[in-house]
Amino acid sequence: MWNSLRSYVIWLHEPGHVARFQQYFGVLPKSNRIVTLNANNLNKNNNNNNIINDDDYDYKRIPDENRDYDSNVLDECIEERKHSANQNQNQNQNEENNSSELDYKITSWFWYYFFQFGAALGNEIFYILFFPTWIWNVDGAVARKISILWAFFMYIGQATKDILAIPRPSSPPVLKLEKRYVEEYGFPSTHAMFAAGIPLSLVLLSLQRYDFNMWIGLVAAAIVCVWVCLSRIYLGMHTFLDIIAGTIYALILIYIMFPYVHSIDNFQLTHSFAPILNFSIGILLIKCYPSLKLWSTARSDTTVILGSAFGLCSATTAMHQIGLLEKPLAPPLYSIIAPNLGLCIVRTILGMIFIYATRQIVKTVALRATCSIYGLDWKNPESKRLAKVEMPYYYLTYFAIGFNISFTCPLFFRAIGINRDYSYTEL
Repeated sequence: MWNSLRSYVIWLHEPGHVARFQQYFGVLPKSNRIVTLNANNLNKNNNNNNIINDDDYDYKRIPDENRDYDSNVLDECIEERKHSANQNQNQNQNEENNSSELDYKITSWFWYYFFQFGAALGNEIFYILFFPTWIWNVDGAVARKISILWAFFMYIGQATKDILAIPRPSSPPVLKLEKRYVEEYGFPSTHAMFAAGIPLSLVLLSLQRYDFNMWIGLVAAAIVCVWVCLSRIYLGMHTFLDIIAGTIYALILIYIMFPYVHSIDNFQLTHSFAPILNFSIGILLIKCYPSLKLWSTARSDTTVILGSAFGLCSATTAMHQIGLLEKPLAPPLYSIIAPNLGLCIVRTILGMIFIYATRQIVKTVALRATCSIYGLDWKNPESKRLAKVEMPYYYLTYFAIGFNISFTCPLFFRAIGINRDYSYTEL
């Protein structure tokens, strides 16, 4: 039995399955890559070594000095589309001038954008849209409990990934489309953890407050989970074993953590020193994060998540302490009331402008101040990779963003008379 299980696990971890999945949906290697691959295989056969390492082709785990460390999947998607357009216009000139020549070609742009959008549901672009939208327009109580679970899932998942240090699928044969995450390890998939844990938690928490069909919510959560997981396969960032393990891991963590999330939220509401404790715990967790042998985006992404989540929780304490959150007159379950769409759009646009300004101002000030303290050049992207700069740079920036999402923006909306109904959506 154990031998059969071990064989199945090894089979799920084979990169060949990922490569075939990519080819089926229109991601093909370029002809020059095929020649290189064949040459590499011949050399390896001569050396009696059939193991293909990540460094044989593709980006190495040491980041390119010219890479933008603040880029996200949307930036890369746009870059890839522009690259393809330029290549169709003048392929020879592109080969001479473009130092970051892509090693793959896309034959189906529908599937490319379909899976890129699926992958974006687990990236920063989703975090920065979901929490503001839910807090400003839907239900702040559910959103802040989701943020607690989000920080718990992702910190444990990222730390587990860096402790186990199991690499992403080898290239070749896999084509890696998301260069930003190439330096990270692959097992378990934290995108799968997010995709399994957050939608399910959202459904479970909403069921405790609102009257709606449970099966519709569960089906929607399952669709999001499968979409995000398969997107990671399409992009060449994980094996099937990585995403299955990440999904199971998230379900286990939900079972462990979910009974305590209401107590944690109540603590945030009732104790005035909670913001100071939040800020300190966040710093402690970052300091305790597993040391990295080589730099990757894992530590910075974890810092972003912790900063955002603790900022949201701290804002809740402040709102409650100044008397802006009141208990509803009747206990749940509540009927779902459609919000005013026009006001939702206005709140979202104004809030996003404010959050973007917060991000730009705080990250600039934090980076320059930290680099000044340590005598570093803030314009040098290498400075951001130093732990003593990276941690305060990201943590302060996203703590401020989380705080403003849940405190400053709602106060502003109240002041100008465009706030939503808070009668039963906050406590």
